[in-house]
Amino acid sequence: MYVRCGSIELARNLFDCMPEKELITWNAMISGYAQNGLATRVLELNCEMEALGICPDPVTLVGVLSSCANLGARKVGTKVEQQIECSGFGLNPFLKNALIHMYARCGNLARACAIFDEMPEKNLISWTAIIGGYGMHGQGEIAVQLFDEMIKDGIQPDGAMFVSVLSACSHAGLTHKGLYYFALMERNYGLLPGPEHYSCVVDLLGRAGRMAEAQWLIESMPMEPDGVVWGALLGACKIHKNVKLAELAFDRVIELERSNIGYYVLMSNIYTEAENLEGVLRIRVMMRERKLKKDLGCSYVEYKGKTHLFMAGDRSHPQTEEIYRMLNKLERFVNELVGYTANDQERRNEEELVGGMGVHSEKLAIAFGLLNSSLEMDILVIKNLRICIA
Repeated sequence: MYVRCGSIELARNLFDCMPEKELITWNAMISGYAQNGLATRVLELNCEMEALGICPDPVTLVGVLSSCANLGARKVGTKVEQQIECSGFGLNPFLKNALIHMYARCGNLARACAIFDEMPEKNLISWTAIIGGYGMHGQGEIAVQLFDEMIKDGIQPDGAMFVSVLSACSHAGLTHKGLYYFALMERNYGLLPGPEHYSCVVDLLGRAGRMAEAQWLIESMPMEPDGVVWGALLGACKIHKNVKLAELAFDRVIELERSNIGYYVLMSNIYTEAENLEGVLRIRVMMRERKLKKDLGCSYVEYKGKTHLFMAGDRSHPQTEEIYRMLNKLERFVNELVGYTANDQERRNEEELVGGMGVHSEKLAIAFGLLNSSLEMDILVIKNLRICIA
């Protein structure tokens, strides 16, 4: 009951007070943490179970795999896969789907695809997981091929599937294909697009530079556009340096999500790139008056079974000096490769002034990965923010 009501701490207090706990009790706590986005707590609880010699069942392992996907904990996920095979759960479709999702989120598309191909029967969740995985990693052409294959196999798509395929089209620049699928939703499947579908199409049109069409689509929506829809338009305005339309989108989005710091920083960056210092200062004043504090950008990378966390401007890691030396070396190399001017440096300084932090967290994570990996090793960096504002 406590978990369903979102009272996680009360649920944990009750859990801790129980003298004896059945597997169903452990599963309830793990599922509660997983459903509320507390992935780290899930893995900690799973370690407690292992230490006590309690054998997990498929419900336990689905929760653990979901948390591995959210954290990018690929090595833990691989260990869970081995555990699944040893426990005789290898044919469980829920676990197969969870493994596909985990490997796709953790960057191992080859393994996700192999598991998908091995499944004797694939349901809609299986297809959604693999298509979403390819779309997430910018391989929209493959995502589209898989979607068309799914339709040929007689699987009926749902709203969540259309979000995945529309997002894949957007990230891959498949504008015409995405618009075709958007029209297909209602015409062929009787699915009414929701705000989440409209935001994908606004992003699709915006990335293609079709800003007027994106604005028209928002104004013609049968429901009130939400913050995500206006936010997609604002993001497109940054790509194409459309300050006037960005101001309209910004005004609308902060009416709906007044305390979302990401949109303020995004608008500030648009002004910065337009060399509109007055606009930058206006955004800073708004942030100060509304007492908005930036969510710290963080990135993490897994190395030797341990997750290394980096905050924006972080200097707390034991290898800080080596990391910053590597970062400086990389930046010098990039500057020589593509050219770098004094105006570029000035613009960067202004962005950091608004962001309030220094070096981006993902740069630190990448530098750490390069320091501690060999040439043949993958470096997987997971970020906590959809919009980089660090």
